[in-house]
Amino acid sequence: MKYLGEFLSYILIAVFAQNLLLGRAVGMSDIITATRHRRSLTNLLLLVGGWSTTGIMLMWLLSRFVKDMDDYLMFALLHSLVCAVAYYASDRLLARFSPRLYATFQEVMPHALINAIVVGAPLSALSSGIPSWYAALGYGIGSTLGLGLGVILIRNGQEILNQPDVPRAFQGVPIMLLYIGILSLGFCAFL
Repeated sequence: MKYLGEFLSYILIAVFAQNLLLGRAVGMSDIITATRHRRSLTNLLLLVGGWSTTGIMLMWLLSRFVKDMDDYLMFALLHSLVCAVAYYASDRLLARFSPRLYATFQEVMPHALINAIVVGAPLSALSSGIPSWYAALGYGIGSTLGLGLGVILIRNGQEILNQPDVPRAFQGVPIMLLYIGILSLGFCAFL
């Protein structure tokens, strides 16, 4: 249960950091906006899951061949490169061979790339500690499901907290900081 609590806390921190930093601290992130509809969230999670799982599994495989390499930053950067190559290949292949499918995924592809890197890079950095290929697969799928949970919780929280009853001084980022803090305390109960 300790690892589940840590995992859920890290996912919420990653989603909040993406909201605060990449959303320009306005309290509304592009990823939250892009996932207003269930279909968009599903498309985002499919792409993030595919790209981050591919990166994690490749880094796990690389860690089996390169035993002396304990540079965590190198594995995280290589994971980012794998995700970027997967993004470019997906973009070009879908645009060329399936314009209809490309139109479906085009809106969420940039958000999926950023989140595949944010979610998968820390796991790839620790890939030498992952015992088997199916554990690496589980980490990739689990991180994607955790991201989905984080996006749903924050999206629903924004809808609940965007009410006139919230004092003016707390509207926007301050109330989201409190909300994320309370959610993190709940997840720390798993520790």
